[in-house]
Amino acid sequence: MKLYLSLFLVVSVIVTGFLCEAAYAGKPPVVQYVNIAPLPGDGLALDNKGQVDGSGAIQVNIPIAYTPGDDFIGISAYAGEYLKSVSDENWNNGSGFYEMGFCGRPRIYFSAMAVSSHLIDDSKVLSAQIQLFEEKDKTPAVAIGAQDLLDKETDDYGDEFATGVAWYGVATKSFSAGTRNIYATLGWGKARFLNHFFYGLSMPLDDHFSFSSEYDGYQYNTALAWRPTGRFSNTTVLVGYNQEAGPIVGTHVAGKGSSLWAIPAVLLLLRR
Repeated sequence: MKLYLSLFLVVSVIVTGFLCEAAYAGKPPVVQYVNIAPLPGDGLALDNKGQVDGSGAIQVNIPIAYTPGDDFIGISAYAGEYLKSVSDENWNNGSGFYEMGFCGRPRIYFSAMAVSSHLIDDSKVLSAQIQLFEEKDKTPAVAIGAQDLLDKETDDYGDEFATGVAWYGVATKSFSAGTRNIYATLGWGKARFLNHFFYGLSMPLDDHFSFSSEYDGYQYNTALAWRPTGRFSNTTVLVGYNQEAGPIVGTHVAGKGSSLWAIPAVLLLLRR
């Protein structure tokens, strides 16, 4: 029963997106969503249990299926650029998000992303992901999720950009490459994913560095991540390049700690 329900949910995400495909024809994603995503594995390497681990999978602007759970908390800040068709300002498109994990089976991830410099009086983009299947020897981890659960951007940008709740399904699988693993991610999503498939590869180069490359449904992205204190460093510095938006640089700090403290903080930051 669990298998059939999970498959139904994944298929429902894809079918719903195809029915709405015409709404996104010719439109790029909202400019806030072209640098780095507030989703699991973006700017931070995670193992197949959703724990911080430099030997795990990492991406830039697509989710991985490895989903953080109980006692995971994190915060990040990045500087990037706007799409060239929108603005020629340099390093003026910042991104930052708070994130936390809940539960052990299934693991549930939640984040709140700031989309302006008004950190207190502007509402945040809420995103969530739930892991449906754990990775096995022959099968990938599978998760479903959504970016911008409250559809924050449609009223302001719906005529020009692909907006709406970005429902998606994603799978991640590790493959042995000598003493390291290569991680492959494949998914499909609507809204900011433009009703397209997205995919990515990542690999830890050693305990301090990881490399990732991906297609996010709109553009190709690549990045190098550095962990100052090694494999289990709580801090990751990422330097990358988005094909359409340009360079991005920032840092991600995450680790273990009670997620409960973050709930009232996020509720406060949701005020308009």
